[in-house]
Amino acid sequence: MPQQSKSKRRPPTSSNASPRRTSKRRSRASGGPDPTGALLRFAVGPSNRPGLGWYLELSQRPLQILIFLLPLIALYEVGTWLYTSGAAIGASGDEAITISAYKLLIDFFGAFGVGGLYLPGLALITVLLLWHVLSRDPWEVHLGVPVVMLVEAFLLAVPLLVLDQLINRLFAGGGGAALMSGPVIESLPWQARLTLSIGAGLYEELLFRMIIIALVHMLLVDFGRMKSGQGALIALIVSAVAFTFYHDVRIDGVIQPERVAFFLVSGLFFASVYVVRGFGVVVGAHAMYDVLVIVILPLLTGGGE
Repeated sequence: MPQQSKSKRRPPTSSNASPRRTSKRRSRASGGPDPTGALLRFAVGPSNRPGLGWYLELSQRPLQILIFLLPLIALYEVGTWLYTSGAAIGASGDEAITISAYKLLIDFFGAFGVGGLYLPGLALITVLLLWHVLSRDPWEVHLGVPVVMLVEAFLLAVPLLVLDQLINRLFAGGGGAALMSGPVIESLPWQARLTLSIGAGLYEELLFRMIIIALVHMLLVDFGRMKSGQGALIALIVSAVAFTFYHDVRIDGVIQPERVAFFLVSGLFFASVYVVRGFGVVVGAHAMYDVLVIVILPLLTGGGE
């Protein structure tokens, strides 16, 4: 045992002890490193209104949404040209694999005599810019916000992965990954599947959330004089039902309950995210989920090229 000194030590005075105790209290109060706070500070940058509330507000502003979505729009257009066009998949003529919602939007523009493969993307950019101008928000961009939005999108994709597993258990293999994939999707290279995943996030959310919810809400509230909350609830349900039957829910002409259950709950989830967190985040969450189930998981399990 070490020897103990016999010399008596004077107890520390209050002036000496106080700083140590104060520093310990501060250390415990701060709880050490705060990764969430650091992430939020990175997102909003120097601001007199830092924190979660400021990020939640910024991430719903149209200019920040545009900055977040521009890379996705570009990736989809380039990926379509390189990996899902008729030439890329070896199809004859102008045949190509594309998102049905994207084609519906092109057909809509075509009905008014306006053509062009890039119109849905250009229309989305134009809508966000007009929204920004009409909102009279400053032309101020926080480049950290899209990064945190991407993290948030990943976190919001997790509940859908849980739903996927639940549907798998209840219906013996009828989960979201099984429903969204198929012989055509599975035969595509991962770059083409990534392109389609991004396109689904962009243009299915544009059609079923931004357009349908706004249209139904306007008809019920502005013209039907219904209360705003009631109109919003009905609009969410209508968009979810439309989203469900937009997908293929039949096998040999028979509606499959597992398909209806998955797409209906997913549609309600996306509609809720859209209302609470805005268009940019719901696009990110949708695209992230699709990327996980038809690109990343197949690659990890050896089922993708």
